[in-house]
Amino acid sequence: MKTQVTKELLFNYFAGRTTAFQKQLIDEWAKDTDNREQFFSWLEIWESQNPQYVADVQKALSRHQNRMAQKPDEDSSVDTELPVERFWGRQNWFKWVAAASVLLLMAAGWINRDELLNEKYATAYGETRRLTLADGSEVTLNANSMLKVPRFGFGYQTRDVELTGEATFSITHTTDDQRFVVKTGRNFEVVVLGTEFTVYNRERGGKVVLNKGKVQLRYQEGKAPRELMMKPGDLVTLNRRSGHAQLRQVSQPENASAWRENRFVFEETTLEEIAQLFKENYGLILEIADPKLAKWTVSGSFTARNAEELLESLMEGASLTYKRTGKHIVITNPAN
Repeated sequence: MKTQVTKELLFNYFAGRTTAFQKQLIDEWAKDTDNREQFFSWLEIWESQNPQYVADVQKALSRHQNRMAQKPDEDSSVDTELPVERFWGRQNWFKWVAAASVLLLMAAGWINRDELLNEKYATAYGETRRLTLADGSEVTLNANSMLKVPRFGFGYQTRDVELTGEATFSITHTTDDQRFVVKTGRNFEVVVLGTEFTVYNRERGGKVVLNKGKVQLRYQEGKAPRELMMKPGDLVTLNRRSGHAQLRQVSQPENASAWRENRFVFEETTLEEIAQLFKENYGLILEIADPKLAKWTVSGSFTARNAEELLESLMEGASLTYKRTGKHIVITNPAN
């Protein structure tokens, strides 16, 4: 009958008090994604009950690796064939080093602290993904984007998430009016209670579009912290370098998230800006050698399920031609 991994067994593992067989059993058990969440939960409890002292990282890691490989320590005279009880009795101090080395091994190898504390949801180029968070809030990630959500306490202790890329949020209101915060890791964040909005956070700048409800935008302009209350239809564009926020009203804020239905809406958008969209969403490089052509603007709604369909629609609508080599696309005007 297969031995079960219990909370007590894992606590002994974290403290370095397990046999080689038990370590192997736990390692195999932890590889199963169905058990990973339980592993993290018990590890957090054990860490809170057993604060670690600062150990010599290299020595601790080396000791642990030698023990796992059933090799004697290079700088220890202890016989590795001694019973576990006797070894721990003579070397009581070593249990803390072993415990630290277990955690250090996880940090250096298959897991780090950020992965321990946060669940990560990511999309590839050309992919969108719909999520329902633990509090009932719904998120749709645009292409080449990532959302980090706390593994522990989300919906109870905190509703803070971190976004890289672009996403649309539909936030569930809680009975205790708990705020929902979208952090960007840059110079702005969005604070809400219950609403629908889109956040854009990429290298070339930030943008927030509010569909419903009310949000508070917090941002850094130079060294000064700023706050701005947004109402439905507001679009705020943030300059990445200066931190300056520009507010304007849009008649159809839902167009900012039209990509959820494979629709792209452009309003006097330059080909230069569209080239950035292809780079961010599809990982494609659009080259527009003619500076005047790069400033051409496009307006209209285009339905496309992938980069090729969008490119074909744009080129046909603007009477332009293109040549693609791998991920590199050259745009030209045949009239010139």
